[in-house]
Parts: sequence; C-alpha cells; structure tokens
Amino acid sequence: MPYYRAVGEIPPKRHTRFHQPDGSLYAEELMGEERFSFDSALLYHQHLPTALKSIDAIDSEEQELSPNHPLKPRHFRTHQLKAGGDLVSSRHLLLANDDLRLFYANGKYAWTWLGGR
Repeated sequence: MPYYRAVGEIPPKRHTRFHQPDGSLYAEELMGEERFSFDSALLYHQHLPTALKSIDAIDSEEQELSPNHPLKPRHFRTHQLKAGGDLVSSRHLLLANDDLRLFYANGKYAWTWLGGR
C-alpha cells in the first residue's frame, strides 16, 4: 500500500495544470529512487528547477596537452584521483583536443540530501 504525504498546497489531481496565485503555472518535477518503479515524490516549483541564476567564469590553470600518437588504448584510473571540494574546482582533465575538453570531477559535496523519511 503506497504511503502519501502532502505538504503545502497541491492540485486535486496529479499531473494537471496547477496555477500559482498570480496565474502562472507551477513547474512539476517527479523525483524518484529508481525511475518509476519505487517511491517517488511529485514536486511543484515556483520557478523552473533548471533555471540558471548566474554564470560565472572560472579561472583554471592551463594544462599542457601531449599528443597520443600512435593512438593507444587508455585505462583511466579515476578512482585514484583526489576528491574533495566542489565539482568545479576539484575536476581533473582526462582528454582534450582543440574542440573539446573532457574532465572528471569527484566532489566531496556532490550531493546533499535535505529531506528524510
């Protein structure tokens, strides 16, 4: 038997248009543990959760690139890279060319759960 808990104002039916007091729509987000198979929460946001507040340039040290000729297979031992800090300042350059830079980031505070059961 599913357990339902409602906090705040919710619409009478799920997945329908739900208007804010000013007439605009709430943004709906379904957050679950395992896709649609396990427990999930239907969240309504006043603003889009993907909206950007600001975009700031990050100063990063230039890393010298070395060519991979002849082309050889690589095994990246990312688990051995130092973790910590935030996901921007703790990133490590793995691969790069003139068009693209691929980084690996393992931040200490990558995910923070603010809720509970």
